[in-house]
Amino acid sequence: MTTKNKIFNSLYWRISGIFLVFTVLLSAIFILISVEFSSDYNQEAQQKINGEIAVGAINEVSPVFVDGKVKEEAIHVLMHSMMAVHPSIEVYLLDPDGQIITYVVPSKDVKTDAVSLAPIKQFLERTTDRTIKGDDPRNPDASKIFSAAEIVEDGVLKGYMYIILASSQYTSTMAALQNSFILKLGMRSLLIALLLTSILGLLAIWIITRNFNKIIAAVRSFKEGNHSVRIQLKTGGELAHVADTFNSMAETIEQNIIQLKSVEELRKELIANVSHDLRSPIASIQGFAETILLKEDSISEEERKKYLEIILQNSENLSKLVNDLFELSKLESNPQMIQQEPVQVAELVQDVTDKFQIIAKEKNISINTIYSKSLPLVYADIQMTDRVFQNILENALKYCNPNDVVTIELELEKDSILVKITDTGKGIAEDELPYIFTRYYKGKKTKGANSTGLGLAIVKKILDLHKSSIEVYSKINQGTRFEFKLPLYGVA
Repeated sequence: MTTKNKIFNSLYWRISGIFLVFTVLLSAIFILISVEFSSDYNQEAQQKINGEIAVGAINEVSPVFVDGKVKEEAIHVLMHSMMAVHPSIEVYLLDPDGQIITYVVPSKDVKTDAVSLAPIKQFLERTTDRTIKGDDPRNPDASKIFSAAEIVEDGVLKGYMYIILASSQYTSTMAALQNSFILKLGMRSLLIALLLTSILGLLAIWIITRNFNKIIAAVRSFKEGNHSVRIQLKTGGELAHVADTFNSMAETIEQNIIQLKSVEELRKELIANVSHDLRSPIASIQGFAETILLKEDSISEEERKKYLEIILQNSENLSKLVNDLFELSKLESNPQMIQQEPVQVAELVQDVTDKFQIIAKEKNISINTIYSKSLPLVYADIQMTDRVFQNILENALKYCNPNDVVTIELELEKDSILVKITDTGKGIAEDELPYIFTRYYKGKKTKGANSTGLGLAIVKKILDLHKSSIEVYSKINQGTRFEFKLPLYGVA
């Protein structure tokens, strides 16, 4: 992907479009608010500046009423003079009830004969600093800013001087100017906003898409087979979380792939080894069976018995190999099969040793046990734990000499029971110790013996399922010691 395509991609246009829409909307809202505030400010300022103009007008013609009649000629002269100075005003003379007595306005198009007194009284009381609008006799549906003053003569309220500060002509002129102002302000604001948005938007999109492109490139590379690729981002935020999640996922997948390759290699090795070991007993069984059939008339009873014993022995070896393979495969394929429960490990050890006493006596080997009868319960799968003891004892008896001793010792620790199984047999070479728990591994002393090479692998797998480890210590011709721990019930 080229640099141009990386920057100007669909994400860029989507975000740019959103920026543009929001910019136009915000510009329009800003213009309307600005114009509205500007108009309100102008009217408020005009009312505060010209608020006393009505008082000044009354002072100029006072008294306004002579013998109960209005001095209309003087009033009109004053009104015309005021409108010449302030073309935007309209002047009205009201009676105490708000009825229009006389007025001077352009076009003489007054459409109402009375004005509401409530805004006038509010204006005179000065109870608020806000703009106060009153009735516009020329536009009954509109409200305008005004100035007003009471006409009091001889202590009696005679009426009101009511001056509209924004005449209809002024309003229409201001409306035209306002439209022009809105157009100019809008175009100018929109152009400035679009220019700034384009610059800032391009910069923002570049910053965002730069990290996105790193993530996309890494995902594409991973997809194409580069499982070691990782995303390195210097910035924080959500994209960093995405990168960390991808890196964690990639690490897990890479480890799984490595494990699968390892399992595949192990499977090939296992098939080769099993094929070799199956071939020997099968060939032996087949050979001796054919010999018995071919020499049926000439073979002696002693030879027949010998051949049958060999066939039986090889059948047992074959059966043991298949059973061990099946059990190990079952443990590896279904780790949830473990069913832990409270177990009295001392009783379990006693049962296992009783099973092997006959074989031990035949080989003149002693099996001793050392443990306290008050040991607490452990939390384990009883059948699998029994298999662990059996496999280790079977190995010990197989490689012990007459008069050797096998000892099973149980020691209580803080949260577990330590199991030690020690023998005084042939021992294991130091260079072989790291491999004895490997599936299908046979040591130098094991070759030729009746062994599948799976017994200790099964032991290791069972203890792994119990979340326990096993250690082995050995010296040639001095013996071997296996150690592992079983968790106490209520602690595991």
